[in-house]
Amino acid sequence: MALPPRPRRSFATVVLALLALVLVFLVPSSAGATAPLPQVAPFRLSGPITDQVGALKGSDESDVKAALDDLSNKTQLDLWVVYVSSFDGASGEDWAKQTADLSQLGTNQLLLAVAVDDRAYGLRVEAPTSALSDDDLAKADDTIRSHLSDGDWAGAAIAGAQALGGGSGSSSAWIWWVLGLGVLVVIVVFVARASRRGRNLAKAGGRYVPPGTDPDAPEALAALTTADLQKRAANALVTIDDDAKSAEQELGFAQAQFGQEATQEFQVALDDAKQKVAQAFTLRQRLDDDQPETEPQARGMLIQVVTLCRAASDTMKAQAAKFDELRQLQSRAPEVLDEVEQRAGELRARIDPARATLTELGRTYPPTTLASVTGNPDQAAALLDGALRSVAEGRADVERGDRGAAVARSRAGGTAVGQAATLLDAVDHAGENLAHAGENLEKGIASITSDLADAQRLAPADPGVQAAVGPAQAAVSTARTARTGGDPLAAQAGLTSAEAALDKALEPFREKAEADAKARALLDQTIGRVDSQVHAVGDFIDTRKGAVGPEARTRLSEAARLLQQALALKESDPQQALTLAQQAEQYAQQAQQLAQRDVETWSNQQRGPGGGGGSNVGGMILGGILIDSILRGGGGFGGGGGGWGGGGGGFGGGGGGGDRSSGGRF
Repeated sequence: MALPPRPRRSFATVVLALLALVLVFLVPSSAGATAPLPQVAPFRLSGPITDQVGALKGSDESDVKAALDDLSNKTQLDLWVVYVSSFDGASGEDWAKQTADLSQLGTNQLLLAVAVDDRAYGLRVEAPTSALSDDDLAKADDTIRSHLSDGDWAGAAIAGAQALGGGSGSSSAWIWWVLGLGVLVVIVVFVARASRRGRNLAKAGGRYVPPGTDPDAPEALAALTTADLQKRAANALVTIDDDAKSAEQELGFAQAQFGQEATQEFQVALDDAKQKVAQAFTLRQRLDDDQPETEPQARGMLIQVVTLCRAASDTMKAQAAKFDELRQLQSRAPEVLDEVEQRAGELRARIDPARATLTELGRTYPPTTLASVTGNPDQAAALLDGALRSVAEGRADVERGDRGAAVARSRAGGTAVGQAATLLDAVDHAGENLAHAGENLEKGIASITSDLADAQRLAPADPGVQAAVGPAQAAVSTARTARTGGDPLAAQAGLTSAEAALDKALEPFREKAEADAKARALLDQTIGRVDSQVHAVGDFIDTRKGAVGPEARTRLSEAARLLQQALALKESDPQQALTLAQQAEQYAQQAQQLAQRDVETWSNQQRGPGGGGGSNVGGMILGGILIDSILRGGGGFGGGGGGWGGGGGGFGGGGGGGDRSSGGRF
């Protein structure tokens, strides 16, 4: 939003203004700002840096942004900063919390709020200790207060970000004299160019956005830099994907209890939300493919992604109150906690047999074949520990009369138990799936061997056909090896790919009916295999969603979309359907690789300094079950909670919760 043109000032006026600015920068002020400004109620932030009082001078804003970006790149944390005149009578800690909630900041998104007239600040922190140690948090708080006491508004954010990242937040006084001189130079240049570039307020995204603007409004999103817009879209996708899956689990519980008819409107809402989520992932996949977009096109698509995620969240949130009323969880809290405990005990008995199953499978199949299930028993055990811990805390909440918190604990425990069951089921089915893949190898070898014979009979001298013969023969050799201890799933995929390429080369030499029949036979095998793979990768991500980022989820969504297209074309165009199914298989494989990479990265971070927290806590975090988020009731899009507007796993709400926020006077 452009400001009205300012009148031209005389040279003397400019010089006086510059001297005043230098004095403000270099001499700590007890007042912070030259004139009292109106009190400011908590509001929704439009970006990571909001300055309503002109606290950031010259290059300060770019310096702060660089520090925030560095923190984000090095850690799991994002720091947001807001400067206002006054906290409207609230404490800094409370004001920061309310503003963070209104801005729908996630668990790992911190907020530093500074009221320059009040000389007060608040640091909202709800990140788990695995992401931010208590020592680093204490250092950051001390560093921030020290810089604020000196009137060093920019330094507070910069040094705070460094301390939050585990670095040093100290600085020497001479640096600020140099910075002050630099600010003077920048201001002179700014004044010299002002008449040529207009009088716009340059915010973090390049455009001014009025305070209180919905951060998901088109004008707020358009004001973000492309890099910030990419981060917003990525966070939105991960959050809404988790929320939709949590809501689906909650709906399954409700359907089992009350039946399909009583829950029909919630199913309709979920289906609508999932459709929007799928559209958002499709847009993200288009941005990731090898067809480049111009920056305006990319920005438009990113804004669409955020808008679709917000719409999906709103669709689910609109049903939250009705869903809570249906389930009446508060009145049933003790009963639900008992059910979680009983189910956890039943699943605990399956952990040792699952480990034995994996040991036995490891004697036959290579580690790569079992990579997606190798860690399942350990993760299941950690989740069950977390579930029982939630049950104990929930019962304590009931005794205190806080049934809202007890419901949140039961939700966390129920989600953990559900994930543990999925993990153990995957181990139980692994042997069956691998054995079935071995049986299919025999059929695949026979089929492609027939094609090789056709190649020699129909086109022995055709270069295109003969070029496909070599890979087909290699695939047969690999498949024969896999029958006695290799990777049957990979071998089966290799057979299908090689046979499809050979069939394509033979197509001109065959009748269309024969080509369609061949494609249809391959298609049945491929669709069954890809469908199993999509579900397996989905289970892997769902049970480790605390670590898996948007890339793996995007590839999985694209695999599911292409698989549905293949099914739709199965009868009318089997050859095109086969091509789509093979593309779906490639995306599913990419999703598995990316998800495993994310989990390995997460695990390495947990083993690093400050990455402790206990196995049950680690298991809950890896599973994406953050009890503080559930208790806070943030929920939905951007809040780090659950699906149906409530937080932590589904339709309902939560109570109030603990955190590690701080604040005070400086």
